[in-house]
Amino acid sequence: MPDSRHGTSLAGTGTVKDQGIKVVLVYPSSRHSVQTLYTFNRNQSIGFKPPLSILILATYLRAKGFFNVHCLDAQMEDLTPEETAARLAEMRPDVVGITAWTDFWYPCWKTVEETRRLLPKTVIVLGGPHCGVYPRETTRAAAADYVVCGDGEDVLLDLVTALSRGEAVPVMDGLWRKENGAVVPPPEPLVMVRDLTAIPPPDRTLLDVRRYSSVLTPSDYETTMVTSRGCPYKCVFCKMDVQKVYARTAEQVVEEFRQIAELGIADVQVYDDTFTWGKARAMEICQGIIDSGIKVNWAIRDRVNRVTPDLYELLKQAGCYRVHFGVETGSPRILKETGKFMELEQAREGVRIAKSVGMTVMTYFMFGFLDETLEDARLTMAFARELDPDYVSFGVLIPYPGTAIYDAAREKGIIPGDYWRDFALDPEPDYRIPFVVEDKLDRATLMKLKNSATRSFYFHPSRLLRELTRLRSFKDMRNKARLGLAILADGLNPFSPRRS
Repeated sequence: MPDSRHGTSLAGTGTVKDQGIKVVLVYPSSRHSVQTLYTFNRNQSIGFKPPLSILILATYLRAKGFFNVHCLDAQMEDLTPEETAARLAEMRPDVVGITAWTDFWYPCWKTVEETRRLLPKTVIVLGGPHCGVYPRETTRAAAADYVVCGDGEDVLLDLVTALSRGEAVPVMDGLWRKENGAVVPPPEPLVMVRDLTAIPPPDRTLLDVRRYSSVLTPSDYETTMVTSRGCPYKCVFCKMDVQKVYARTAEQVVEEFRQIAELGIADVQVYDDTFTWGKARAMEICQGIIDSGIKVNWAIRDRVNRVTPDLYELLKQAGCYRVHFGVETGSPRILKETGKFMELEQAREGVRIAKSVGMTVMTYFMFGFLDETLEDARLTMAFARELDPDYVSFGVLIPYPGTAIYDAAREKGIIPGDYWRDFALDPEPDYRIPFVVEDKLDRATLMKLKNSATRSFYFHPSRLLRELTRLRSFKDMRNKARLGLAILADGLNPFSPRRS
């Protein structure tokens, strides 16, 4: 097993160079994760999404000649951190890479601790959104050797290449490390992928595709897709490292759809922040799917102010059946402060067009913005009813680290101290967020608003009747029933951990 925790090389070990380096990439356990205030945050068996982060990295390494690369989805398998580490000990990898999200920082950290105990010479690498917010704290707190801040493909490739040759891991942008117990920052704290079009589509067979589905999808199996990265906007509740969009070509996206269809997967959730950034590219993708005869149902995330009839008619023809819009609030005053650069009338028109072409519409709203009053919250509830989407998600705004609203609330004294940094340095199980934005509305009121808005929307008699008339099968009826029970149960225990 290699040992590069202090910058040493693999020279003299022989194993890696003779037999090929073994890498296991892990999506961490959700056990004992942060207690959020999201809708649908209990263990309600509403489905799992395949972890694209580790699938993309594994496929990239394999494309570069490292074939002994494996994926472990600890969330889907419902493993504890200890069970995850035990599984890794059985696999005996030379390198372990783990995705770190702030919500799952404790189980991630615990997995690293246990893996280090069981595999003291294995190289452990952390990456993911949490690392981008607190790279120094993550490097200091975890028993990992390296922390990647930003896009991980090229950094991980160079790291694994060096280890496989018995060489010391080189200094690289975005790669934080420990040497003699001290945190050593890279020349540049953040790294971006060199060429997104050079990244092949993820090999979804690295995990069992049959184990991923959702109550919202009409098909037995589903997968996720990302065709672009970055976002030019700065919504106050979002942490985005790259304020621009860089995308894969339309031809590459169509080819990935074709590969997905060949696997027998009939439902794809496209997780781009906004799928239609480039209208011409989006239409080229749609036309390519149509011309290729690919039969896949798919859904997108979009902005209401980018909706046009011609684009949405083509999207529907290409199999796109659902769109997710982040509207966030029904208060014009609050909307101006969100950083979304949109207006309520654009939301009305965007939802209207999407519905007119036959798409299912899901909208997202939040309570708990700075300076939000009870009247603002009531405007949000009324606007959600006015838009009349097929599905809606109401949540309490979580001021995550690295977001503008978290920083502003701290500056105003609404949130004392930097509790997320404290958590990053000293993670604890079942961490309950000590403060949300409570300048006008307290936490109890925010929770009541969320629960009341959700129940009044979904359990109105006219909506229940509409859902009954839309049932297509016993499976659909079962899924809708599970969704209804999830909504009811959510209000009973609002601080339980969110499931993927």
